[in-house]
Formats: sequence, structure tokens, C-alpha cells
Amino acid sequence: MRKTVADRVAYYVRKIAEKGAIHPAEKQPRSYKYRQQRLMAYKESMHKQINDHHNCISTALKGK
Repeated sequence: MRKTVADRVAYYVRKIAEKGAIHPAEKQPRSYKYRQQRLMAYKESMHKQINDHHNCISTALKGK
């Protein structure tokens, strides 16, 4: 099942909030080592899906 744009945005915002909840002076958990890279890849994928969705809607409206 493909995630909807709303699902992707909600997941991204939740993960960014979790990352931001840790004080910069505190040591981050080991599982966070590559989190920034994964979040940026997820963000890129999310933006691609948003643009594809927008292009589909634009094309459909032009056809009317």
C-alpha cells in the first residue's frame, strides 16, 4: 500500500519532533546516528510524491 501525502507529512513531522525533543547537549541514542540522512531522504521522497500528485491534478483539470 502506498502512503498518502498526508501520511508522509504526519510521519515526517512526528520524527522531526522526536529528534528536536532531545536537548543538543545530551547524547543522542545510538539509533539516531543516521536519522538526519534518513529523514532527508524521506523528505525528498515526500516532496517528489507531492509534486507528482500536484501534476496529476493539474493534468486532470486541464483535460476538462
